[in-house]
Amino acid sequence: MALSSLHSPTGTSPSTSTPRADLAGCRVLVTGATGFIGGHVVEMLDQAGADVHATARNDNPSTSPATPVTWHRVDLTDLAATDDLVGEVTPEHVIHLAGLVKGARDPDLLLPMFAANCAGTVHLLEAARRHGVRRVQLAGSLEEPERPGQTPSSPYALSKAAAHLYGDYYRAATDVEVINLQIFMVYGPAQVDEHKLVPYVIRCLQAGRVPELSSGSREVDWVYVDDVAGGIVRCCLIDRVPTRPVPLGTGILTAIRQVVEALVAISGAEVELQFGSMADRSNEVVRSADIALTRDQLGWAPTTTMAEGLKMTYDWYLEN
Repeated sequence: MALSSLHSPTGTSPSTSTPRADLAGCRVLVTGATGFIGGHVVEMLDQAGADVHATARNDNPSTSPATPVTWHRVDLTDLAATDDLVGEVTPEHVIHLAGLVKGARDPDLLLPMFAANCAGTVHLLEAARRHGVRRVQLAGSLEEPERPGQTPSSPYALSKAAAHLYGDYYRAATDVEVINLQIFMVYGPAQVDEHKLVPYVIRCLQAGRVPELSSGSREVDWVYVDDVAGGIVRCCLIDRVPTRPVPLGTGILTAIRQVVEALVAISGAEVELQFGSMADRSNEVVRSADIALTRDQLGWAPTTTMAEGLKMTYDWYLEN
């Protein structure tokens, strides 16, 4: 498919840039900083002049971006350890990106998801309340139920929905300014989980393998990682805290098939794609971001077209 046929984000006039002076010297704690989104957020905060503190649990912090960051090793499922961390760092802002991300529908994931994504979040919110943290951002998901009474599609979606409700309560009942983020399907350079579609397809094409694919019919709101990081950093700067989740997406639905075909076009590979060689996952959520709401909440919108984002992503994997 021609790259030009992949749409641009709507309403791209607001800038994603962050004036350095606005965050200069501001102490920010980022959990999950060795992860895909976290690494980009840390880098952007550093460029904005923030005093960045970051957490890791099992990963070696040396694998993260080479930025001046103070690293802390902590298990957020441990309330005492989490409280000690927040009390030691005393941040003005906390950006909570740590968690367990698996989309499987397996009930065996219920307890691990509860511990990592719900209990860990509540521990962090309680520590923020105790130590006077001004603002906490919670990374939510497009998988969360859209209306009350709707059954979550997976243990992951359930854990994120529960964490979201706790965030709402802490915002309403305490002095902590809690922002719930609704993050759509993020892609881009340095996504280390090569089970995700974009890095998986790129690695297959580079190795001369035919990727195993579902029907490719599911439509997804794909958003470039630097745009997401820009939206998160912007949430540190706004005066009015949104009471509704902040959508970080493009507002555009693009089928998986189109993304795969675009990557094949970028690579120049001559492969015969076999859509349907894998079964589609059940109960998939199809939803796009409300970009008009995001512009109202943040004065911000994404700027990277999918054609640009996929090309930059492919080139990064080619070089790494």
